[in-house]
Amino acid sequence: MTFLCLGVAASGIVSAQVTSRGDEYGDAFLHYEPYVTPGVRKDDTPKQSPRQDVTGAPAKPSSESSVNVAWLRQNYPMLEERAINDPTDDNVSAYMYTKRVILDKSQRFSEAVTRVLHEDPMLDENNRIPYASTGAQTVRNADYQAQEKAVQELAQIGGLLIFVDGNCRFCAMQLPVLDMLKHTDNLEYLVISIDGTRPKGYKGTVTADNGLYGKLGLKLTPSIVYVAKPRSYQDGRDPNRYLIVSQGFYAADELRKQIAYAGHQTELLSASTMRDLNVWDRGVASTTDLQHLQLDPNKPGTFRATLQPYLLKQY
Repeated sequence: MTFLCLGVAASGIVSAQVTSRGDEYGDAFLHYEPYVTPGVRKDDTPKQSPRQDVTGAPAKPSSESSVNVAWLRQNYPMLEERAINDPTDDNVSAYMYTKRVILDKSQRFSEAVTRVLHEDPMLDENNRIPYASTGAQTVRNADYQAQEKAVQELAQIGGLLIFVDGNCRFCAMQLPVLDMLKHTDNLEYLVISIDGTRPKGYKGTVTADNGLYGKLGLKLTPSIVYVAKPRSYQDGRDPNRYLIVSQGFYAADELRKQIAYAGHQTELLSASTMRDLNVWDRGVASTTDLQHLQLDPNKPGTFRATLQPYLLKQY
């Protein structure tokens, strides 16, 4: 009975399909084939869209990423600014936790640096210049003694030109310092006035500037220039070599240092004095080596082998 009713119902449906659509869909329906609109190919039937989850909103793509230096450099200022402008608990907490990450990364980096320094003597600054109190004082003493020796050597082959003017308040203070160097190191000097007048309180002799102040590109008074083996003009040409020592006022110890380093890296000083003046350069790669240095950042394991020969040359 059931099947009979089902058959009758099916016949009724078929008749309805034929009547309403005006086609022969009955056989296809009985064989469970889909209805195809006349003039449309089977392949052109619209495909059923994937079933969507109606229980919630579509999932948003995650914006999370690795918290590396690049991430911190980009986001930390934003988090800080947001916490200051809108100091809610969440905003301030996010900022402080990010700051905590930075501090932790810094400490782990510092620990790794210390470990590497202890394992590689070429990277340990204490091996280059001992920074313990006794070692550092020894280096400073050697440097100071080298400065004194350099000034004495320069005094034997040349002298100083000091450029002043009548309105310079510090020129009168600089001249007594040069007097002291003259007595202690036998370093002669010549006072040149760029406006032809003496500094206030100075009773000594001054020479008028012949344009050398401007030729050397000096900007301030007092200015001190060292001249090695001074010579007179030849056929209107100046054969002298000028080393600018200072522009502005310097106390005695600093002026001595400036004079010593004016002769640094020249042929004017002895080899032993040059070596002692270079004490702070021990273990520092030369400019030439640094200019020709080539490193591959994708091969960090090659850095040590490449750099060590450059550093060892300076020890």
